Amino acid sequence: MKHIVKLFALMFVLSLAGQAHAQSIHLKGGLNLASMNFDNEWFDDDDISWKAGFIAGATVEFPITTMLSLETGMLFASKGYKSEYEESFPEWNEEYSAEETVNLLYVDIPITAKALFNVGDIDIFLTAGPYVGIGITGTYKAEWKDTWNGHTDSGSIEEDIEWGSGDDDDLKRLDFGLLVGAGVEFGSLTVGAAYGMGLANISPHDIVDINNKTISITLGYKINFK
Repeated sequence: MKHIVKLFALMFVLSLAGQAHAQSIHLKGGLNLASMNFDNEWFDDDDISWKAGFIAGATVEFPITTMLSLETGMLFASKGYKSEYEESFPEWNEEYSAEETVNLLYVDIPITAKALFNVGDIDIFLTAGPYVGIGITGTYKAEWKDTWNGHTDSGSIEEDIEWGSGDDDDLKRLDFGLLVGAGVEFGSLTVGAAYGMGLANISPHDIVDINNKTISITLGYKINFK
């Protein structure tokens, strides 16, 4: 945790130092749809669905040319997944269902190139580049119901995510991947969408590989220094 605090402090100092040379500061927030890819022969990805969450933070933009700039900053992003499972066993007159939700909070640091194209009164932009994410907190929730011969047994559980690389840990804290996005700017207002593809295997266990993936839709406000 001390390393995370040091990283936050470093990013804050760098962002303050960079503002003197930045073209703009971009405040943004919106919807973050999150899910995960599981690479495991015993795990069915068809049970995994997207989970709605949020993304919010600020970035700074450094111009390279009139059309091209570099954008970086710090974004708080919810990640994780939802899962629903149902199965029937007619031979035992039994039906089983379960729901799982993993809620994760990350701090993402994007480093993206941004290309800007003027079309009439609006500007269209495309972005692409890597990101680094650090898991801050998380919870695992599950509910299940088992019905057989008219009898029902149900239960639920909620646990905190244990971050680390040990056998008793749930997920690795470090994430990284690629971002691609597009959007429009109306003066100081922006609307954007981006897809985040996690390349880091965040599973601490050899039997499965786990990757984050997100779809973000954001509204933003740019403070220009030109």
